[in-house]
Amino acid sequence: MAGSETIHSSKEIEDLLNNSNLSFDNLRYLAKEVSANSWSPYSQFPVGAVVVGIDQSKNLKVFSGTNVEPTVSLSLCAERNAIFSGITAGYKKFLAVAVSIPKAKDKFANTKNEISFFTPCGACREIILQKVDHKGMILIDGIDRTFTPKELLPHPILDTNKLKTLTIEEMDALDLARNALHNTHVPYSKEKYGVSLLVENTREIYSACTLDSASFGCSVEPIKSVFGVYTAKGHIKAKNKIKAVIFAFPFVKYPPGDTLQLISDYCDPTTKIIIDNMGVTTIEELLPWAFKLS
Repeated sequence: MAGSETIHSSKEIEDLLNNSNLSFDNLRYLAKEVSANSWSPYSQFPVGAVVVGIDQSKNLKVFSGTNVEPTVSLSLCAERNAIFSGITAGYKKFLAVAVSIPKAKDKFANTKNEISFFTPCGACREIILQKVDHKGMILIDGIDRTFTPKELLPHPILDTNKLKTLTIEEMDALDLARNALHNTHVPYSKEKYGVSLLVENTREIYSACTLDSASFGCSVEPIKSVFGVYTAKGHIKAKNKIKAVIFAFPFVKYPPGDTLQLISDYCDPTTKIIIDNMGVTTIEELLPWAFKLS
């Protein structure tokens, strides 16, 4: 934030919220209320979210959203819907996000250590990291603690020296990801990267690249393409695990949150994630408390 919009501490955020009658409890209540408007025929998990926008005069305004699922691939989460509503109204920055999943709260009431049933998905974390103040707070109904955007999507510093320790097959997979990067077709977004998967019990390495759509929203994410091939080859049924996911970007960059969510769905927590020019990590490091539906 710049100028009069600058926030100096989390305490300042809490004071601003309380002075506007937006206590943590009130925000959680509002999130639960809006969850009743959910359109969620596939997940059967209504979610409500509210976000608090701040303008240049430090005036606050609340925006709400719920999850909508017209089809599985076109679903949109409550957190993003709420933030997008605020952006549409002209707000560029947000101080707090409150999320409520009433069914999860009821179902996992006695599972205190399983935060993953309540947290935002990777795609929502990506938007939160970009649009919520870095000292901002994420409140989750059913979880006592609060989170910062950076805690949910930490972007850890990686050791490039670990790239020198890759096995021959991992180097081959990295070469395929680099080749996929070279073949991307992104005339509109310019957001290009290549991905490859290294799978147990097969000599094949699967790769894919980004492909733009003129509508942008229909552009192809390579991780979805390569997971589709992995599945079509029968590896899920054969229980052939993914040994490593390899990314090649044109510059130093972390995989986006929606990509990380998909990896967390289909890979072991300790599966290697290799990022060219950056290092080697795991999904546990890149997406802590990754969301689970059940």
